[in-house]
Amino acid sequence: MKKGLLLLLTLVMSSTCLLAQQKENRDAKGNILRGPYETNSFWSNWFIGVGGGVNVYEGEHNSKASFGKRLAPTLDVTVGKWLTPEYGVRLQYNGLSSKGITYPGELYAEKEMYDATYAKQKFNYFNFHTDFMWNLSNAFFGFNEKRVWNFTPFLGFGWARSSANDLKDNEMSAAFGVLNTFRLGKRVDLTLEARQLIVNQRFDKEVGDSRGEGMTSLTLGLSVKLGKTRWERVQKIDPEAEALMQKRLQRLAERNNRLSGENERLMGELKDARNQKPETIVKSKYTAVPSAFFFNIGESTLTDKELVNLDFFVKKALELDKDAKFTLVGSADKGTGSEARNKTLSEQRVDYVYNLLVKKYGISEDRLVKMPKGDTDNRFEKPELNRVVILTK
Repeated sequence: MKKGLLLLLTLVMSSTCLLAQQKENRDAKGNILRGPYETNSFWSNWFIGVGGGVNVYEGEHNSKASFGKRLAPTLDVTVGKWLTPEYGVRLQYNGLSSKGITYPGELYAEKEMYDATYAKQKFNYFNFHTDFMWNLSNAFFGFNEKRVWNFTPFLGFGWARSSANDLKDNEMSAAFGVLNTFRLGKRVDLTLEARQLIVNQRFDKEVGDSRGEGMTSLTLGLSVKLGKTRWERVQKIDPEAEALMQKRLQRLAERNNRLSGENERLMGELKDARNQKPETIVKSKYTAVPSAFFFNIGESTLTDKELVNLDFFVKKALELDKDAKFTLVGSADKGTGSEARNKTLSEQRVDYVYNLLVKKYGISEDRLVKMPKGDTDNRFEKPELNRVVILTK
């Protein structure tokens, strides 16, 4: 296992030297463009990958066998997500087979001898592990979507299984290494990964003096990016622009206070109008006061309660004041929906009340004027009070 660790360390050191030679994006003053970055959605910055290569298992006696005869094939399948340009997580499967030598009669020993002392050893294996990744290229030089090469160390933990001769062994595992990605296109990267697996020495069904064993793997593959691939830097606010914004916010707050006072006055008038007790009208003329009919959010039909109010208004105002003309002012609250949607919703609400007056109550169309205003006439502070059609002379 010491040779595997030495190989990984050599790769890390050489990659770090190459990393320092990369040319990166800089601003006009020569500063490297790093974060902070805006947070992307959950479905952004995913990736999947597959790779193949070779592994070398570091068992009790494998160092006594030639290196070439210890090479065995391995397969990588990966799915992961970048949480930021620097940090990501992935779930990876590694597996196929591993070769080595052992004493004759050991549980994973083959019948064929390697030499006069050792028998050949071969077993199948797989390892599922979750890795935490650190993209050093983005960490030191800032995110660059068109960077040709990214250097990413990782550390992970998981569960590994070996099997041979109808036997198997399950162990907790640890893995660390480096992932190199080389840009082939906007969504496709070539990957070169060096990885060191660490497991209990029981993994090859042979127990010796060492506390642990491992496997060094080198794989080449392809990785495909899913969803949004970019990261946007958080734009810093110019101090002068921020001061102007604060003044504007202060003016808006003062205006809001004035409107709140006006809203309270109108709410009081509306409450008094709603609580006004019906009076017996002797005269044939009846002077109508404005009346409001409220809608639920996103709806263009009245509830049963509001329909009762409309029925009362028609019988006490429109039918008795037969010469008067009325305007139907429709509104939608600007805090919900787009401007276009609110305009359509106010039109639907006005048409709904208009059709009830004409078709149900027989009010002449000449006496009615439709005036849908979308969300441009929000006179009340509470959003639910602006989902309304107001009838006024």
